[in-house]
Amino acid sequence: MEQIVNAETDTIILAMSGGIDSGMSIRKLKESGWKRIIGANHVVCRGVKSSSPEVLERAADLCRLENIPFYIIDAAEKFSGCIIDDFIDQYMNGFTPNPCVICNENIKFTWFYDEVVKKIESDGLISGGDKVYFATGHYVRLEEKGGTTFIKRARDRVKDQSYMLYRLPQETLKRCVFPLGNVFKKDLAAEASTIGYSFDSVKESQDICFIEGEYGDFIKQTAAGRYKVPGPGRIVDTYGNYLGRHKGYIYYTIGQRKGLSLGSGPWYVTEIDARKNLVIAGRDDDQGQVSFTAKKLTWFIEIPENGKIECNVMVRYNSSEKPCTAEILPDRRVFVTLEEKTVITPGQSAVFYRDDLVIGGGIICRN
Repeated sequence: MEQIVNAETDTIILAMSGGIDSGMSIRKLKESGWKRIIGANHVVCRGVKSSSPEVLERAADLCRLENIPFYIIDAAEKFSGCIIDDFIDQYMNGFTPNPCVICNENIKFTWFYDEVVKKIESDGLISGGDKVYFATGHYVRLEEKGGTTFIKRARDRVKDQSYMLYRLPQETLKRCVFPLGNVFKKDLAAEASTIGYSFDSVKESQDICFIEGEYGDFIKQTAAGRYKVPGPGRIVDTYGNYLGRHKGYIYYTIGQRKGLSLGSGPWYVTEIDARKNLVIAGRDDDQGQVSFTAKKLTWFIEIPENGKIECNVMVRYNSSEKPCTAEILPDRRVFVTLEEKTVITPGQSAVFYRDDLVIGGGIICRN
């Protein structure tokens, strides 16, 4: 069952960066019959490319060409307190968080949406109580089943971003529209050229939007004064034997191979001990585990009486799905047993799937 909206009369806000995904989303919305489209972007951090005047002006230009209003929301203070502070705190405690997941839940699809609604209402573009939808250029679909809105994988499995959205609640999902859910990324450039648009000069961001450069350098600079920033420390093997020196555990993450500068490689980071400023390294055979726990859970399905769910799980963005059994614990965490050994990184999300549907997810704990 597909989502039902009245595109002729309802208003939709499109979150825009000015890149090909959000830019072509305007065309896809218009092709679907949307008449009342509002473009919007948010400044999340000063001095970074994602919030630069160049990016904002590119989005504004697209809206002018398409004859739709464009709004800019200053989210820097909110973003810093909610996303950057949490990112720093997690890294300082030896976790590797995914700030995009937290931003989607707490900023982009909620706070940002509310702020744009306030702006367009004050400008008389909508009236109080009007239905206002929200669109982004995410590659993902939605499906209604039994009164529940499920997040569904995009047709383009290479670009699928369902993993990033699993924390969105029902009331948020029911106002969302994803115009690229049935689109293949490889086709967008050709479509853009037919209408005279070119995105060749626009480089797609693959990293965290508020960091330019090395993550460890950003954490070290930002955390100074609030935390005792770690300096160089020891790298040891899985038996505690000394292997070499590292420049601070905040520069490393589990599964990392590059940057260890150890002889007789390859070596991989298998564990981080923030309290002792230790980086533990092992061989390929030392990597991975067959079970883990996750907390802060979101579910889209009814939990069986026995508390056990047979499904697949993704343990980091763009990884492959792994068959697993997820067992709900009395403390509301979930214990996940995998069929094969997999590298698990505390702080990342574990997202559970059945077929193409997201059925739940949570944040991976340190065992």
